[in-house]
Amino acid sequence: MQNTHTKPIAWYKQFWPWFLLVPLIVTVIVGITMLTFSIQVFDGTVNDNYYKEGLAINQTLEKDHKAAELKMAAEVRLDNLTGDVLLTLDGQLKSWPTQLKLDFVNPTRAARDYSITLTQVTENHYRGQVEKAPLNLWYMDITPPDGQWRLKGSAEFPVEDTLMLKAGQ
Repeated sequence: MQNTHTKPIAWYKQFWPWFLLVPLIVTVIVGITMLTFSIQVFDGTVNDNYYKEGLAINQTLEKDHKAAELKMAAEVRLDNLTGDVLLTLDGQLKSWPTQLKLDFVNPTRAARDYSITLTQVTENHYRGQVEKAPLNLWYMDITPPDGQWRLKGSAEFPVEDTLMLKAGQ
């Protein structure tokens, strides 16, 4: 006669409970990690007012077309050490604006965008100052105070050469 009374094995020493629990535990750990990461690195929300922004695009395009009509161009030099910005404007304007606004737009983080004011030094030469020279890829927009036209371009910083921004590029 055989002994059928064997001592039961504890549940945590068996294979099947762990086979079922490990994927669940890993899923919870990954979920908590992703939640923590998404809270710490908030990259902004999608604009919920997309219709009005779509309408505003037409106004922005009109500014680009106006700059192309005036054959606008600009040479931008940025001193990476001092942060001096020198701009030479070219185009068929009746009079040169006394100030220009230079916007630095980060392609991924809107919170990092900033703008500087360039003041007229001579006829079509302007000077400004950035607190900290930008690094990596940035988009640039140049507009006069009245906002009639816009020059736009992009550059990979730090840059040693002169940047050329031309209307219609």
